[in-house]
Amino acid sequence: MVPASQQQSLNRPWPVWLIGVIVGLEAGALAYVGARFVISLFSEHAIPTAGIIFGAVVMLGAAVWLGSAAWGTVKGLRWPRAAILVSQAFLVIVGISLTQVGARAIGVACVAVAIITLIALFNRSTVVWMGESTRYPSH
Repeated sequence: MVPASQQQSLNRPWPVWLIGVIVGLEAGALAYVGARFVISLFSEHAIPTAGIIFGAVVMLGAAVWLGSAAWGTVKGLRWPRAAILVSQAFLVIVGISLTQVGARAIGVACVAVAIITLIALFNRSTVVWMGESTRYPSH
């Protein structure tokens, strides 16, 4: 039986789920791009092979990083806050850059997703959820 004091901590606030879904989808998108880099190694390509390998490693590494940040957020860990903050800052930069090169709709969508994620990240219930130490007591 779970004590009443810990029972509340088992109910995740909805912004936590929102962050988990959005950041998880971002991780999936990066994994897709990384996989496309790998696939492009076996076809005709304009980028040098070393550049493709580097891009694939970076994209797949970022996908793992964001995926673990999404999972850590849902679990209520503290460390994903910084990772998500940095990734959303990069997404804003990418979104603004896209609007300047003619991909206005995609750029605005990137910025909007980043802003929604940041608002959810700094929501009071999310801060409390990710800051509770009673969920994982130290031994």
